[in-house]
Amino acid sequence: MRLKWKIGLLAGAAVVLVGGGSVLSATQDATWLRTRVAAAIEQSTGRQLTVGHLHVWLLPFPWVEARDVGLSGVEDGGPDMLRAETVRARLALAPLFHHRIVLDDVSITNPHVVLRRLADGRADWAFTPKPASLADAQTTAPSGPAGGQLHWNFGLTSLQVSKGDVQWQDSLHNRSGYVPVESLKLNHLEGEKPALEAILQRDKGRVTLTAQTGRLAPAMADSLPVEAKLVFQLDGHPAGLAHLDGTVSDPAGKRGYALSFGGSLGQLQNLEVFFPHAGLPQGQNISVDGLIGGEGKQPLLQSLHARAGQVDLTQLLPGATLSRLTLDANNPDEALAIVLEGKLGAQNLTLRGGVGTLAQVATIAQDPLHATLPADLTLTDGESNLHVSGTLGAAQSGLDVHGALAHVALGENNPTLEDLKIDGHLDAQNTLSLVRKHTALDMIRGLNGALDVQAPHFAWRGQSWSAVAAHVAVQNARLSIDPIKAESDGIQQSGHFVYDAAGAVPQLDVSARPVLLPLSVVQQVVGAPALMRGTLALVGTVSAHGGNATALQQSAVGHIGASVVDGEIGGAALRTLLGPQVPLKGKMPVRCFGAHLQVADGTATFDLIGLETDFLSLHGHGTVGLGTHTLDLLLSPRLALGGASAGSDVRVTGTFAAPVPKMEPTYSGQYGITIGGDDGGGDNCPTLLSAAREGAAGPTAKAPEHGKGGKVMNMLRGLGLFQ
Repeated sequence: MRLKWKIGLLAGAAVVLVGGGSVLSATQDATWLRTRVAAAIEQSTGRQLTVGHLHVWLLPFPWVEARDVGLSGVEDGGPDMLRAETVRARLALAPLFHHRIVLDDVSITNPHVVLRRLADGRADWAFTPKPASLADAQTTAPSGPAGGQLHWNFGLTSLQVSKGDVQWQDSLHNRSGYVPVESLKLNHLEGEKPALEAILQRDKGRVTLTAQTGRLAPAMADSLPVEAKLVFQLDGHPAGLAHLDGTVSDPAGKRGYALSFGGSLGQLQNLEVFFPHAGLPQGQNISVDGLIGGEGKQPLLQSLHARAGQVDLTQLLPGATLSRLTLDANNPDEALAIVLEGKLGAQNLTLRGGVGTLAQVATIAQDPLHATLPADLTLTDGESNLHVSGTLGAAQSGLDVHGALAHVALGENNPTLEDLKIDGHLDAQNTLSLVRKHTALDMIRGLNGALDVQAPHFAWRGQSWSAVAAHVAVQNARLSIDPIKAESDGIQQSGHFVYDAAGAVPQLDVSARPVLLPLSVVQQVVGAPALMRGTLALVGTVSAHGGNATALQQSAVGHIGASVVDGEIGGAALRTLLGPQVPLKGKMPVRCFGAHLQVADGTATFDLIGLETDFLSLHGHGTVGLGTHTLDLLLSPRLALGGASAGSDVRVTGTFAAPVPKMEPTYSGQYGITIGGDDGGGDNCPTLLSAAREGAAGPTAKAPEHGKGGKVMNMLRGLGLFQ
């Protein structure tokens, strides 16, 4: 203890000598040290250091404590790059005689680091040392003129950080993130083998980074070995590894790189423990390795090999999954070969080709807003293929598409196409933004070009078409599919679809004359209950404007005719329309159904509703709210009784989800069913279908069958009219 006490006295005496007799000033407010540390850091980094309170203790050994410490960022007047609650350090004595301030055993508590890259490319982690002459001229010590003339350097031998965090905001690439730092240790910073150990902890995730290199200070070595290893754990179990090894020659000059890197990750989504808002897809067995070379500020990839197993690409393309991915290039001038094997819906597809050399990939990394990559890719299905070529860039891309796929199956309940042919060209503005956010509206506003699409056979939910052809054009935020042509059931179909998003309010224009669609699809799109099955023939024209479904429904104006031939309606549907006591079970064949309506002010006004089966005939009119699905329908069902009939009037109110049928009084004010009279004996379907189709062609209904009296009587008994 006596020896340590003597050493402390000697240390104090040395500080007294260095301070030039200003011991009293130093022990009170340490302004002399604050000034020199700030000047040394500004000279080394070009940044300003601020210290709220600084204290210096001389005994038992010299050490300093700073509170409320800040280091400015790259932007003048912007947020500090570093804020820390306290910084404590031992002050080395010997370097003071050489005008160097060297801190040993530096301990920082609760530091908050904000790393920003501005839109102009300036970054907080890029330091610009200030010329020594300028730094010296700005340093003024309170002890006298001679003090301000001295040049002081700053040094650090070891650093320990606890309970901090790092945030980054990259305005250039529109990225941000946050990582809590459990601990950080830097040792032997002025020795031959500086070492780093960092532990990042967030929830159940833990990353441990260890690294070693060569001499960094006070004079940097001519060659720096690099040895770094990263271990990723999740809930205490290994989840990933990464390493970086090699050397950096002439680090203070040309910076020659000879490095190798590699890593593996079991599950991609495990990274969301540190990046919870990244929205990463499910992916597994990911690995990468390569070599880094070159000189200067920007190292270059010399080789790259990447592998991935099963990856869910649904976020990028609905129904898409990847079973294998490989990226390979053995030297900087070799094209980066790509192989993707996977499924689109139920269909196996393979994408092969290249997207430029590694040198060109590095150019993209250096200048993502202006550089482009040549692309030559082929999508194959067996012996058929679709060829895509052109250029890819973060800001702009242009691709030619040509070829055919023998079979395209997009999965259950989705379309299937045979011999799909595509020929055309597409340009993309802000390609990277479209990849990240690719809603239909984003794609329309971000793409320009035209495609001709043909398929001799097209099937969807039991309906099939032949000779399908469409011309798709997108230009200046206006998507046009015109014409659309197809043939089904011997009926020539045509239509057009235009969506103009160039203005503040998108405009929609749709027409059909006629177009045949699976009824189940239309019922699903409009939110109607699945009352009937069959093929729906649509005619008419509708225009609307708005940026969402509600706005489009409220602004829609036009006329629509809808018809079904040889369909099917269930007992539940009839009970919905006629009342809960209808005893029909199972399905009832529908010879024809027709409806014609006008659309305006958010309401569909039906001037015609008709349905014909072998023993049930129904006609009516009314309104349906497009957004609210409110019903106000007056229906008149009529049952055929041999040569007679029975009928009544029913009003249906409520909504699609909860319809309320109620018997309507006759003209005499009486409630009931009228029995008797002639059932018509004719066929109402031709007249009904002609009115619903606005005179356009369509499938014809089969002739009516007779002898259904038994079923009719069962229905009447179910209604309580006969015992």
